[in-house]
Amino acid sequence: MGKERGSSLRVAITGPTSEFGALLLPKLLAEPRIEQILTFGPRPVSGARLVHHRLDLTRSDVESDLEGALSGARVDVLYHLAFLHGRTRGAAFAHELEVIGTLHTLAAAVRAGVRHVVVPSTTAVYGARPGNPVLLGEDATLHGSPGSRFVTDRVEVERQLATFRRDHPGVGVTVFRFAPVLGPTVDNPATRYFRRPLVPTLLGFDPLWQAVHEEDARELLLHVLDAPVSGTFNVVSEDVLPLSSLIRLAGTRPLPLPPPVARGTLRALNSAGITATPGALLDYLHYSWVADGTRARTLLGFHPRFGTREAAASVRS
Repeated sequence: MGKERGSSLRVAITGPTSEFGALLLPKLLAEPRIEQILTFGPRPVSGARLVHHRLDLTRSDVESDLEGALSGARVDVLYHLAFLHGRTRGAAFAHELEVIGTLHTLAAAVRAGVRHVVVPSTTAVYGARPGNPVLLGEDATLHGSPGSRFVTDRVEVERQLATFRRDHPGVGVTVFRFAPVLGPTVDNPATRYFRRPLVPTLLGFDPLWQAVHEEDARELLLHVLDAPVSGTFNVVSEDVLPLSSLIRLAGTRPLPLPPPVARGTLRALNSAGITATPGALLDYLHYSWVADGTRARTLLGFHPRFGTREAAASVRS
């Protein structure tokens, strides 16, 4: 990034009230090395040294506003966190925000001279498939989950980022593929799954899962300020557990469904308010999808404080 550890930094965040934005922003506000924080989003946020721009990434003319604000601030690190891990108004809006919004953000960043961009992704982009290797490295094919808007949009964003890296080698880009982020404060499909009194499983299947605790996810995002290493990194805990163990640790109970009727049953349970599990998640309840965390350990020195066991237990309210 070209700045020494003790020098001041200028940081920008899209999606400051998103899952990762809410995790990261309080820590950034408490960081004395940060001279200014720019935030971009439809809902206002405030804090010392913070300048908020009320801005909608789905607007067709948003790039000029973004570029102007970023250019004036000479931003060192841009955290692009405007992704919907919570409940959404609809698939079309989510696609506009996440996929088209990322295009707008990257275009504005390169024209404004932003030095480094950080984007969160998910290990779910690999897909849960019967032919998966024991460990999925960062170079594995992103099969995704064709039935899931949530996963499909992440795969498309990653393809945009690969193209951006190729076309703009002077801009650093870090992509973190997080295992399901679990913790007491985050709200995402995984935490909603484990917080229900009954959680659907597939009868006869107990795939291996990983997780990462919200505190470890936050600390790694902060680490970029000291070590802005470009690349894509799996962010996973160092232990792997069967799904049944995570369910028990989270304090909930499994509801085994026969695979042939699982989708129809799940729709009925969701409609009745008994579960809140997207049908597309069934593949991840069927097959293992274990990511290799070696690259983050080796290149970033990422050694999480919490394991999958602790992350699952932290979901209990």
